[in-house]
Amino acid sequence: MSGRRRAARRAGHHGRLVAGACLAVLAVVVSGAVAWAFVGRDHADATRSRGADAQNSPMSSLLGSERDAVPVACDTLTASIADKLAPGADRSATVATQSDQHSECSWSLYGAARSRQLNVELRAIPSSAGTPATDVATRTFNDEWSSDRAGKDLADSAKVHDSRGVTGVGEQAYVVYTVDSTDAIGEAVANARLANVLITVRYSGGDHLDTNGRPLPSGTASDGALQAARDIVSKLESHS
Repeated sequence: MSGRRRAARRAGHHGRLVAGACLAVLAVVVSGAVAWAFVGRDHADATRSRGADAQNSPMSSLLGSERDAVPVACDTLTASIADKLAPGADRSATVATQSDQHSECSWSLYGAARSRQLNVELRAIPSSAGTPATDVATRTFNDEWSSDRAGKDLADSAKVHDSRGVTGVGEQAYVVYTVDSTDAIGEAVANARLANVLITVRYSGGDHLDTNGRPLPSGTASDGALQAARDIVSKLESHS
């Protein structure tokens, strides 16, 4: 039946009672529809508000599941990737104050002529003052993206050479490449967000350090950091 109203027939006393009942039912239906419209609008407004910060970032989809804890970083990165990026390096786990929400692992190789360092950090960002954990993580990610591409907290001899947003790695991701001219070290920082979890990978190194020194190139460093970040994100997604 369409929404078009039919022509009314003349009615006696019984007809008026039926008509009155129909009007009452119609009023309930209309008021219910209005109420659902407001609920739907409120839900849409809330959804837009939750995603507002993410929409201005390298990538956003708000699809992941929030986590109260993260897995052990040393065990999460595929061993063959760590061996490829830092062959022959020593592995060490960093003990975090909140081990369930923060795990960190490093692979380091220091030599007279060659250096490679790979660091993986996983953080489960908690909710704060009524703000959902994913929203807090999104704001944290955005702050770190702004700070990293601006080169904050770098040594005086280190400068940002490249920075870009990345798609296909979690829900948001970016990579920043810097070069320390004094130590001839090139470093890429890849940061990705999956719901309220931040995955940060630092990959750095240099060759011929005992002579003129050659920093790890931008493509090699950035691709390596993103490969590690992508691998960890895939592990987290498969266990969400």
